[in-house]
Amino acid sequence: MDNAFPGHWLFSFQRVFSVINLTRRISNLFPLLALLLAFFLPVPAVQAQAGSAITSPGTGSSVRGSVPVRGTAISDSFARYELYFKLEPSGDESYVWFAGNTAQVNNGELGTWHTGDLPSGTYTLRLRIVRPDGNYGEFFARDLRVNLEPPTPTPTSTPDGPTPTPIPIDTPTPITQPTPVVVSVTQPDLAEPTATATAELIALNSGGSGSGSQPAASSESQVARSADAPSEGNAITRELSAAISIDRLSERFFTGARWAGGIFILIFALFAAKWLIQWALARVG
Repeated sequence: MDNAFPGHWLFSFQRVFSVINLTRRISNLFPLLALLLAFFLPVPAVQAQAGSAITSPGTGSSVRGSVPVRGTAISDSFARYELYFKLEPSGDESYVWFAGNTAQVNNGELGTWHTGDLPSGTYTLRLRIVRPDGNYGEFFARDLRVNLEPPTPTPTSTPDGPTPTPIPIDTPTPITQPTPVVVSVTQPDLAEPTATATAELIALNSGGSGSGSQPAASSESQVARSADAPSEGNAITRELSAAISIDRLSERFFTGARWAGGIFILIFALFAAKWLIQWALARVG
C-alpha cells in the first residue's frame, strides 16, 4: 500500500503536465485559427459611418452670408444627424446647433449655415451622427474664416471675336463771332461869341481926353454891333427852322391826302365791280 501512493501521485502530475502542454499548443494555434476564420468566414459590412464627413465648406475655407453645408451622414445604426458651429478658440460647450435631420444623406446638402449676423472670426463646424442607443460619432471642418475676406469675384466671360473699335466723330468747333464795337461821337459844344470890350482897346482908340470923344463913340458903336451880331444870327436860324417845319408839314399833308384819295378810289372800284357782276348775273339769269 505504501508503494501505490507514490505511483498514484506520479500519474496525477503527468496528467496535469499533459493538459498544460496541450493548452500551450492550442494557444499557439489561436493566431492561425483567427486568420483562417477571417479569411473563410463572410466579412460583415463595414458601417457606412466611416464615410461620413463634411465636404463643403472644407477646412480653411473663407465664407460669408448663407453657406450650404454639404457632406455625407449615413450609418447602419442611424437615428439622426446634427450640425453645430462654434467660434474659436472656445470649448466644446460653445457649440451651437443650427441644422439636423432624421434622414440619412449621401453626398448631399446637410443644411444651411447663416453667417450674416455672426461676428468675424475663425469657426469650426461639427457633424454629429447619433445612433439609436444614444452613442454618436463626430466629424469636423476646422479653421473656417467667416466674414474675414471678400468673396472671390466671379470671372466675366470675354466675348469671342475682335472688339469693335469706335469710329471717331469730328466735333465742329464753334466760330467765335466778333463783338460789335459801339462808337459814340460826342459833338463839341460851340460857345457863342461874347462881345467883350477891353479897357486897353478903348484906351488905344480914345487917344486922349479932349480930342478923342468921337473915336470913343465909334468904338462903343462897334462893340454894340459885335454884341448884337449873335442875336441876329439866332433869329435867322429860328426863321429857317420854322420854314423847314412848315414845308415838312405841308409835304406830309399832301402825302396823306393822296393816300386817302387812292383808298377811296379803290373802295369805289370794288363796289362798282360788285355792282357790275350782280348786273351781269341778273342779265344772264
